[in-house]
Amino acid sequence: MLKIQLSNDQQLALENYRKQASSKDSEKALMVLLSNDGKSVSEISLMLKRNQHTVRDWLKRYKAQGTKGLRRNFSPGRPGNIRDKIKQHIEKIIKKSPESFNYQDSTWTVPLITFDINKKLGMKTSSKTVTRALKNMGYVYKRPSKTIPGNAPTKEEKQNAIKTMMQEILKIIDQEDSEIYTLDESHFSTEPYLVQGWFKKRWPPQDPNAQKEGISHMLWMLEYQNAKILLEKISKIR
Repeated sequence: MLKIQLSNDQQLALENYRKQASSKDSEKALMVLLSNDGKSVSEISLMLKRNQHTVRDWLKRYKAQGTKGLRRNFSPGRPGNIRDKIKQHIEKIIKKSPESFNYQDSTWTVPLITFDINKKLGMKTSSKTVTRALKNMGYVYKRPSKTIPGNAPTKEEKQNAIKTMMQEILKIIDQEDSEIYTLDESHFSTEPYLVQGWFKKRWPPQDPNAQKEGISHMLWMLEYQNAKILLEKISKIR
C-alpha cells in the first residue's frame, strides 16, 4: 500500500506550495497531504475524481523528488525556437504586400499569415499563436484605409488619358461597321428590395408614400473590330 508520511516542515512546505502553485499542481500537493492524513489511493481517487493510476503516479513522484516532482517538467506553450521562427517569418513578409507572394489579397490578415506560415514552414500553428506573436512584436490591427498609391498617375496624365479615349470613341462612332448597343435603358434604385434581419425601430414612422432619391444607370457599349468600350452614365433621380 502506497502511503506518504510527512514531517511538520514537509507538511507546512506543501501547504505553502498549494497557495502559490497552479490549480493542477495544487491538486497534486493535496493528494500528498490526503495520503499523509491516512487516506488510501482509492479514497483520494474518489474524493478528487481522478484515476487511481494518476494519484499513485503523483504520490510516487513526490516520494522520489519532493515538491519538485509535482511541478510540470515542461514549459507551457510552444518552444521558444518555434516562436522565434514564427516571428522571423512574420517580420520577413509583413512589410511587403501579399500580392508579392502571389496572393490575391492586398492586406495581411491573421488567417492569411497563419496559412503562409503553415505552408512555408511546415507547421500547424493557430491563429491565436500568430495573433500573440504579432502583439509581442508591437503590431496592432487597423482596418485598411483607401490611400492613393505612390505610382498613381497625376491629374494631367488622367486628363490626357480621358482625351485620348474620347478621340477613340469619336472615331469608332464614325465607322460604318461600328455597332452601338444600349445595354440598359431602365431606371433602378440601388436600395435593396428585400431586407431581412433585426433593426432598431424608427420613430417617428416614415411616410411610405414619400418618394426616395434613387440612382439612374444608363449603359452603352461601342463595338468596333476587336475593341469594346463600355460607357455608363450615373445620375440621381427622385
